[in-house]
Amino acid sequence: MAQWELESIYKSFSRMVYWAAYAVTKSESDACDIVQEVFIRALKYSDKLKDMEEAQLKAWLYRVCVNLCIDSKRKLKHEQLADELPEVSVENEAELPEISAINEESRRTVRQAVEALPDIYRETVMLHYFSGLQYDEIARLQGVSEGTIKSRISRAKARLCKSLERR
Repeated sequence: MAQWELESIYKSFSRMVYWAAYAVTKSESDACDIVQEVFIRALKYSDKLKDMEEAQLKAWLYRVCVNLCIDSKRKLKHEQLADELPEVSVENEAELPEISAINEESRRTVRQAVEALPDIYRETVMLHYFSGLQYDEIARLQGVSEGTIKSRISRAKARLCKSLERR
């Protein structure tokens, strides 16, 4: 059995928790708040978590995250739309201002297309591409088959292609 400490849990899973929260809340600040709350709960239940296998721990964190997001949405009684996804920096990016403007416009267009996806596709895409989770891991977290995840990714890509072609 694994022996987890809160610091190692945070280092290993905070990125996944953030992107899962962001996929639901569509808000950077709300996602950060949810991440804090998830790890406060992890601290509260650390005795139960320390002997969990990695997959069990990941599933527990994911479920707590999604439940907190749902609770947060209920309290707000309306869905908040995020202006955009947080920027992902590229190291050593030395560009001319014209290229930088074109790249920023492209990023904005893609962010808007991802934001427009239905929740189930957006969440799956963000867990895979932003959190770096594999299909089998996402399937376990969402309680569906790996084939369902592949199908959701495929359908999301098709919707994104259509959306981006229209623009």
